[in-house]
Amino acid sequence: MKQFPILERTPIYRSLSNVGKRIFQPNGIFYWANRAKTEGDYNATIGSAYGVENHMITGGRDKLIVYSMPGLQKYLNIEPERVAAYAPVSGVKAFRDLWEAWILKKGEMARNMPYPLIPLHNKITKPQICNGITNAIFLTSRMFLNSGECVVCPNKRWGNYDAVLRYQNGLDLKLFTFFKDQQFNLEGMMEAMESCAQNQEKIVVILNFPNNPTGYCPTTLEARHIIDSLVDFCERIQKPVVVLCDDAYEGFIFKNNVITNSIFYMLVDRHPLLIPLKLDGTSKEMLMYGGRIACVTLGIHSSWVKPEELPAFRAEWENKLQGMIRSTISNSNHFIQEILVEYLKDGFIKLLEDQYKIHSLLQRRYEETIRAFNTYKHPNINMDPGSGGFFVFLNLKGISATTFADHLVLKYKVGVFPNENVEENINGIRFAFCSVPKEEIEECFKRIFQTMNDFIPIST
Repeated sequence: MKQFPILERTPIYRSLSNVGKRIFQPNGIFYWANRAKTEGDYNATIGSAYGVENHMITGGRDKLIVYSMPGLQKYLNIEPERVAAYAPVSGVKAFRDLWEAWILKKGEMARNMPYPLIPLHNKITKPQICNGITNAIFLTSRMFLNSGECVVCPNKRWGNYDAVLRYQNGLDLKLFTFFKDQQFNLEGMMEAMESCAQNQEKIVVILNFPNNPTGYCPTTLEARHIIDSLVDFCERIQKPVVVLCDDAYEGFIFKNNVITNSIFYMLVDRHPLLIPLKLDGTSKEMLMYGGRIACVTLGIHSSWVKPEELPAFRAEWENKLQGMIRSTISNSNHFIQEILVEYLKDGFIKLLEDQYKIHSLLQRRYEETIRAFNTYKHPNINMDPGSGGFFVFLNLKGISATTFADHLVLKYKVGVFPNENVEENINGIRFAFCSVPKEEIEECFKRIFQTMNDFIPIST
């Protein structure tokens, strides 16, 4: 926890709310990304897909850029009157309709799912638009949990969960160790849920597949066990279970034995007390990190309302979430929504073509990352099971992750993001292969090996 010794001596600190006193900005990803830019040769910190333009676009420049969907470029000049006005609180209707269709399309394309997919028409609400998945997590957790209540979360998680859930919303993160014997620790998750159920009338779980920072996504069998356990828990405890599906990296899967799409599709209409919410958006799926467009979609159980009551139910849910959006961000970026309408309105063929290009590029980087790691193995470095996303996570033994990352960027000019928490038994670095060209990945791992060897030489 960061200290504010000077500020605390002033009347300002005494005037702060509980949130104002809790909140702080840690030396997180942007701190280490800035160090990589200013001190390093290689930047493997931030979760944005970087690369040489002509590797992605035929006829492109020989210049390192942040990749975006090639098909979006031609829509940047649209009529001013379409973007000058406020967007509706829940988002531009045309975009919401298109994103609903995209959610349905993703469900149809899903593979390796443990159960047959059910038709989702009339099983989901119209997506509502907010300012990135950060905001989606903030809004939905605040809707379901009061300050002091707990949310179940794996210990290896996106660092911003702490700022949003713990410091902004005043929640208790009921953490469980993510992996047991290199597999998803289902027993740990269920124990954390049992603990929350002792003091709460509902249980909230956040699941992020592929996971940031590890890249983990469940196998078909693991997904079946997760789903079955959630259903059994609902039946046994007889309390609502809200599952926030953080689907930021949905679709970025690079192995054949894991589910290719969100577990949300398997949770809809599974049990009357199981309440799945899908939090997805354009930051990663469409490489529009700066667009800040995310969507919140609720899965509906068929027992909740009669068919003739469904429109009224949707309107009431929309009004609730609208109130949350309006009272925090008012509405979301109109310009970006209109660009996305143009990009998506003729169907999803162009999007799928563009996604295939970036997916193929990242898959080659992922495979090169695994190869390079196995080439430069050190007994004090091991990799968590990962099969997708933008990252891999390297666990370190015998040296502080922060000290390691500092030495790596200062001496060997490779920037990574350290994750160190003694109480949570976490000590490792996140390597963002998404931001390192394939031909430079091996050199990065060579330098990671050299860094560990500086601290703990391998006996010969």
